[in-house]
Amino acid sequence: MYQDAWQKMLDANHIVIVSHVHPDGDTLGSALALYDVLKHAGKKVTLYNKTKELPYVYDFLPGFSKIKHELPERFDLVISCDCSTLDRLKLPEGEYEIINIDHHITNHYFGTTNLVVDRFTSAGMVVYELLKANHITITKECAICLYTAIADDTGFFLYGDMDELTFSIAAQLVKCGANPKEIASKVKRREPLSKIRLYGYMLNHFHLHEEGTVATIVFDKAALEATGAKRHDTKNIINMLRSIVHVTSAIMILEEKEGGYKVSLRSKDINVAKIALEYHGGGHKTAAGFEVGMCDPQQLRDEIVEKIQRIRQS
Repeated sequence: MYQDAWQKMLDANHIVIVSHVHPDGDTLGSALALYDVLKHAGKKVTLYNKTKELPYVYDFLPGFSKIKHELPERFDLVISCDCSTLDRLKLPEGEYEIINIDHHITNHYFGTTNLVVDRFTSAGMVVYELLKANHITITKECAICLYTAIADDTGFFLYGDMDELTFSIAAQLVKCGANPKEIASKVKRREPLSKIRLYGYMLNHFHLHEEGTVATIVFDKAALEATGAKRHDTKNIINMLRSIVHVTSAIMILEEKEGGYKVSLRSKDINVAKIALEYHGGGHKTAAGFEVGMCDPQQLRDEIVEKIQRIRQS
């Protein structure tokens, strides 16, 4: 499958590499790594992301400035990175093939070719195996992107089903030029004041349920405006709630600027992807999410808390 996917890339006239909306380090790192190797292979490639305000903490990644927010008029192959559903790519219908590169257990297999390995901790690992299987040299720039993808999606090796392979690949990427300390500093030690204020808001407004085992926070538009925070400032903020000693599950509900809500679920002991799937979302066993239209966020919160309890009791 890896060889077939690479041959399709070589045979394409114009490739569009797509990262999902409201991107994280895995989708961007994977996309930028592929951009590097395909450009070196002499291919015509466009990087695309629908979100115009990209998280600045990834601006050090080679090729970051090349990401466009408009699609070219003609292209015949799309490579999707780290996306479990087609709708999160925000692509129009067209006559093109899709290579779907992902690691989510809830992936919909929407590609013409699907490189989906749900035992991997990141899409970056799938890209690494694709390059290795085709004997492609990993440049320093590619290594930086892939290491960032893997590190970011595991919380810098704090969570996920990490195994020997994860660390083996990370070690190989370091050999190829990735600097772990520098990457960690760029991603984790450049927090804006607005995000720190958002942490403060959360610590003053979160709630505990079910004898302190479930923590929840609702961020409405007013909360973001009061702190000056952007949507991407909420990324991984929920993990602070999950880290509370007796908390085993955490819920974050974020009001979207365009309307509706984004819901993030985290857990230490249950499969929250099951809950996300009920709302047409997806993710992993301990980290999942979904989006809904306009609703009462408090009622939605209580509904999810009840579902968590039912799973625990089953």
